[in-house]
Amino acid sequence: MPDHCTCGAKLPEDARFCHKCGKPQRDEPLLVQEPAAPPPLPPQPAAPQFPPIGFHNKLAVRIGLLFGLLSLLMWVLSGQLLMPAMFLIWMVAAGLLSVLFYCRRTGQKLSMISGAHLGWICGFFVFALIAVIATIGVVTNPAVVDQMREQLKASAGSGIDVNQVMEVMRSPTGIVSLLLGAFLLLTALPAFGGAMGAKLFDRD
Repeated sequence: MPDHCTCGAKLPEDARFCHKCGKPQRDEPLLVQEPAAPPPLPPQPAAPQFPPIGFHNKLAVRIGLLFGLLSLLMWVLSGQLLMPAMFLIWMVAAGLLSVLFYCRRTGQKLSMISGAHLGWICGFFVFALIAVIATIGVVTNPAVVDQMREQLKASAGSGIDVNQVMEVMRSPTGIVSLLLGAFLLLTALPAFGGAMGAKLFDRD
């Protein structure tokens, strides 16, 4: 540190500037101002989480019931109640559409197993509705049994004893077998459609 400035003035100890001419007497480090930290981003809303497909998933239950009702309604409105093949097609379509609707509604993709499970729920409601409607029809209108007998005669031909078949169907074993077969059929077809729907949506 010099004692005198170049202008000749005597400098006090540790002087940073000359008190006469104002000349700096030592190099000062440049103060670099650090950029201010950006303000924190607002928290992003978390995507809604839905429970796995099952009866505890209220949205899945509502969609399964909706498309189960629609499949029955379309089958009735199509005027093809005597065409089982058309009903089977509607059942597969109900499972497929229920999965597509669920995926569009939630933005989530389902595995084929979850899609089959949603279709199964749809078929479960169809089975329950048909069982209730058929039970009410038989109890309140005994003529329904006669109509079933006449339809069975028309479709079975003359080689089968229709009365014996009806007796077997009305026995406890026959009723259980009929209900079990209907349950398996009415839940397997929408489950197949649901698995197809999950596969189709996964390709989008």
